[in-house]
Amino acid sequence: MTKPFTILTVPLIIGILISYYFTININMVFVLLLFTVIILIYNIIKGVLNQRLILILFLSMGILIGINGERSTLLDIIDKRMDFIGIVEQVVKREEGFNKYIVSIESVDSEPISKEMIVLNISGDKVLDIGEKVFFNGELKLPNENTNPKLFDYRLNLMTEKVFTEANIKEYNIDRIDKDNIDIKYIIKSKFTDLVANTFNAYLSEDNASLMTGIFLGQSSYLKDEDISIYRDMGIAHILAVSGLHIGIISGFIFFILSNLGIKRRVNVLITLSTIWIYGYLIGFPPSILRSNTMFTVLYLSQLIHEPYDSINSVGFAMFVLLLINPYYLFNIGFQLSFGATFSIIIFTPRLKCIFYPYDNKLTGLLSSILGVQIGLLPFQVYYFNQINPLSIIANLLIIPILSFALILGFLMIVFSFLPYINVSIRFLLENILNFEVYLLDVLLGFNIVNIKVFSPNILTIIVFYLMLIIVFGLIDIKRISKPILKFITLSLIIVIIFNFYLIADYDRIELHFIDVGQGDAILIRSKNRKYLMDTGGSLFGDYNIAEEITLPYLEKLGIYKLDGLFITHFDDDHSQGLPLFLDELDIGYLFTTVIPKDVEKQSAINSSNVKPMILKEGHKLKLDKDVYLDVLWPRDGTNLHGNNSSLVSILRTKGANILLTGDIEREVEYLIKDSIDYPIDIMKVPHHGGNTSSTDEFIYSVLPRDAIISVGRNNLYNHPSIDVIKRYDEYGINIYRTDEMGLIKVVIDEDGYEIIPFFSERR
Repeated sequence: MTKPFTILTVPLIIGILISYYFTININMVFVLLLFTVIILIYNIIKGVLNQRLILILFLSMGILIGINGERSTLLDIIDKRMDFIGIVEQVVKREEGFNKYIVSIESVDSEPISKEMIVLNISGDKVLDIGEKVFFNGELKLPNENTNPKLFDYRLNLMTEKVFTEANIKEYNIDRIDKDNIDIKYIIKSKFTDLVANTFNAYLSEDNASLMTGIFLGQSSYLKDEDISIYRDMGIAHILAVSGLHIGIISGFIFFILSNLGIKRRVNVLITLSTIWIYGYLIGFPPSILRSNTMFTVLYLSQLIHEPYDSINSVGFAMFVLLLINPYYLFNIGFQLSFGATFSIIIFTPRLKCIFYPYDNKLTGLLSSILGVQIGLLPFQVYYFNQINPLSIIANLLIIPILSFALILGFLMIVFSFLPYINVSIRFLLENILNFEVYLLDVLLGFNIVNIKVFSPNILTIIVFYLMLIIVFGLIDIKRISKPILKFITLSLIIVIIFNFYLIADYDRIELHFIDVGQGDAILIRSKNRKYLMDTGGSLFGDYNIAEEITLPYLEKLGIYKLDGLFITHFDDDHSQGLPLFLDELDIGYLFTTVIPKDVEKQSAINSSNVKPMILKEGHKLKLDKDVYLDVLWPRDGTNLHGNNSSLVSILRTKGANILLTGDIEREVEYLIKDSIDYPIDIMKVPHHGGNTSSTDEFIYSVLPRDAIISVGRNNLYNHPSIDVIKRYDEYGINIYRTDEMGLIKVVIDEDGYEIIPFFSERR
């Protein structure tokens, strides 16, 4: 078996994916594993090596480690108030009035447990440091998971760091902090962090010091949000993370210096590898560091023992090791980008170099590497970030060499931190290099080239993309593929293409996406030719902008950058907070409201945009698309109702279903409009998030929908939806769908009827 680790890692990955997406009986996996091992041993005794059995063995291993990877003793005490003792492992965020830490719990209610990480969020100004032991009282909660397709999953991201729970406490819930008995490993890590930060702060300007500190410690928290956005938009955000590039530069520089000092090769390798592994330990071993350190270790050792180095197999070995350590690394964006970039360099760069032949030099070599990474990571780039910058290749070509040299100087500055007279000399060069890098970025930004926005592709599209790359770059000799397999691949591609063309040409469905925006409303109405949004979502409390973090990214994931119309049912923040953002970011044809907003910011946003405002009243009828109409039932001229009762109430009429959209109306309006509903209603958006001031018995009886959808936040302060309201709908046999339990709820309508598809098939 050639390249064994690369081949064996594939079934391991498939097994991990199976364990995550499906409920698997662990006993059945053990039986399969045992049965496979017995047959494999029997075959080996007989002198036969069945490779298929080996693949099944590693598939079973993947399922098993995936199941075990989600085990946590702390999950058994969720929502129970207890006393905890833990040690601060990492400072995640520090700001006025709020601090976030990763804490290793070692005792619960005085009972010792096997150490397990949690996220500890502290409201207040009490500050903790790495290594301190903290005694606190609180309740563990499950971190928020993604409840809208393709958006960032906070819970899964924490699982990639072996963190399964979090606690939110006030600073007065901390009984005491032990600052005296700190383990030596935390002291070393803390001193290294201080050394890096203090060294750069002492010699560099504030912005340059933040950049170098963030790069060396692998923590973007040292950088300003706007600076991170610039690097991300230019397609060079990978420079800010400690990656194989950084490790390669540092290890190569150390090896080069020691070689020229006459250090023996074995000693040189030992010092170089020790340095990069100690460095990785000091910054917490992010997946990219583990990957690069493992690969460089294999590389240096192979050179030492004069064995051939297989780069593809080395990458497979590194991935294999990391997944054994933590199977949920597979879902870590850094892990995916790191391995994706490495595979791309190894596979595509040599073939791209052939294109530049005979112009074979360092410039074309660097360009080939950058192009290889850009091509190989394109699906990841568009899936996660939904944009492509046409200047990213140029930016990488200019910035990477500059920052590579800056990394070497920064490394020297840290090494000679105890020799100020040397660092003064280094400072002059490093400061000017970093200033030049900023200047180049400003020049590139000055071209005002807009990023190309792209929707997030599905897995089938990604597979087709890589199959095309394999064919174009000749990675597989098609002539050597057996005819049945070649026919199968060709037929599959034809079916995929025809199916996608059919969907585009015959898209007569209407979709309503009740986006899970917590305690608020945001409904996407999508037909063959038109796209509308009813409300934007928003936050009533705190700085978290729901529209910016959820609604807009969700539209971008679908490739929606233009709306034919934006409806604002009323101007409470949980329905309209994102209005200025949407007017700025999207091309919007019409703005439909019931009143002119009193909020100055929203008024200004409307006046400064190109949107056409339209006030809707009872009796207005809008044609949204062919056979798609919106009839306005409320507000009514001559009434003097405000706030929730000024909400837009309308019926979306289609061939397959009628949907009543109610905003936040309360019982007064329900009484006034209940006799105005002339059409049978199939689905009703429950008024005011299921609050008890709405959904009166008389109103429900007059509407009598088959299904009701409640857009409501989990654990909200208002205890919505009301138990009494739920009972009223239940008494009439109306099916209830809730975003707090099911996430995004999609309604798909065609001329034969409709289907309601929750993101979570089971209630959470």
